[in-house]
Amino acid sequence: MTMLQADAQEAEITPRKNVVAKPVTASDLYREMRIQAGQYAALNRHQVLVGDFTCDDVNDQIVGWVDRDNPEGPFFDVLMVTRHNGELHSEFKQIPFAQSEQYALCIDDKTAPPVMSWQVNDPEYMRDVIGNGDLCNIAVRVDDFMCDAPQFFWSEKPDESGENWMFFRN
Repeated sequence: MTMLQADAQEAEITPRKNVVAKPVTASDLYREMRIQAGQYAALNRHQVLVGDFTCDDVNDQIVGWVDRDNPEGPFFDVLMVTRHNGELHSEFKQIPFAQSEQYALCIDDKTAPPVMSWQVNDPEYMRDVIGNGDLCNIAVRVDDFMCDAPQFFWSEKPDESGENWMFFRN
């Protein structure tokens, strides 16, 4: 094996660190929205949050909308898009409107969708209340103003299913 081959092999197995990521653009967001939720998803009235939700000093984008086309009932769909280690990464969450489920919103008010917002938390709150001080301290909240707001936090380390956005509700 030549030195160049050895260097190439090492480069393939060495994780990319300190990669400077570009911010997620609107084009990135809408492309991922089409891929994750279908070609007509962007036609729904939607909300977009732009900010650093992964604590890497680079803007990410999160979009949410009420999906009334799902045969299982209405959902609030949330698509989170970031550049993780320089690569575009997205995760799609469907939050049902059903008071009986932990991972749900309480009421589907057809006059106004749930509101997405972001909240910066103290490190002590992350450690003591959320139970994980290693998560990014910026929460993406989805609030229907009827029950506790579901929150999502970015984890650098994915869970067993490979997802980086962790769900939390008080």
